Amino acid sequence: MPIGKLRSRAGIESLAYAAEDENEVALGAKAAQEALQAASCGAQQLDWIIATSETHHDYPSLSAQLHSRLLARENCGALDVGGACLGLLNAVVLAQSLLRSGQARTVAVVTADVHSRTLTPGRVAGEFGGLFGDGASAFILRHAGNGNSGSGYSLGDFLFGCAGQYAAAIQVSDAKEGGLNVRFDGEALSRAAINRMEKVLTAVELRSGIPRASVGGFATHQPNPRLVALLAKQCGVSPSTFPPIARTSGNLGSSTCGAALHATLQSASSRARSERKPIFLASLGPGLLYGGGWLTPQDGSRSPKS
Repeated sequence: MPIGKLRSRAGIESLAYAAEDENEVALGAKAAQEALQAASCGAQQLDWIIATSETHHDYPSLSAQLHSRLLARENCGALDVGGACLGLLNAVVLAQSLLRSGQARTVAVVTADVHSRTLTPGRVAGEFGGLFGDGASAFILRHAGNGNSGSGYSLGDFLFGCAGQYAAAIQVSDAKEGGLNVRFDGEALSRAAINRMEKVLTAVELRSGIPRASVGGFATHQPNPRLVALLAKQCGVSPSTFPPIARTSGNLGSSTCGAALHATLQSASSRARSERKPIFLASLGPGLLYGGGWLTPQDGSRSPKS
């Protein structure tokens, strides 16, 4: 690509790439260990590890390898879920179901993606591959009845769907001799993404009863910074409520929404509990899969929290 094209066309200033000795397992384990430490939770307390990645295709699965790396107990379940960029929300709603049903008290949700070794020059066009970076995220979800301090966030409800009429906008499949077949209609996908994300956030607003103007942060999928700015404008909220993940790291796939949520939670942690605001979640996946939900500052009610 011409030098500066990603910056001028997509607003991406830099990309986050894994080191040579890092992969999805290493990144995911590091994120999980930091999340456990932040939650004052030991790996032996985990009842489930739910992992998602759009680039890890090895066996054992990502969750199984994380289980071994974290030294979780043998009867801690390990499960992988799909959904690509929607993977985090899929994993969180599954964790929420396990917590609500009483089948788990503590669940780790982990995302990890290493695009730099998959979307390489020669396999895909630079205009497509250059949008993606590498990253991971992890969250500890626990039932508030566990005797927790109530300093986290409570999970609200989630909504999901599939706008299949846009399925052809992005398609990736294996090709002969190790290549990838990529169909990427950037303009059509951009229009669909903005319109669908705005509809998802509107649905979250209606279902939660929380006005978008009172939301402290929007942890959403970020195809690129230009689209994030357009989404903020269409939603009528400040662009500053969207953490600038894609600007410095690129599209992180299933980890984008997680990185944005982490940044939003980190920002909230610096405020007094009375000053913390709700967080809206929204993401899209190829298909066009979509989902959304919300979190509210923990008030001691008996519901799953992160």
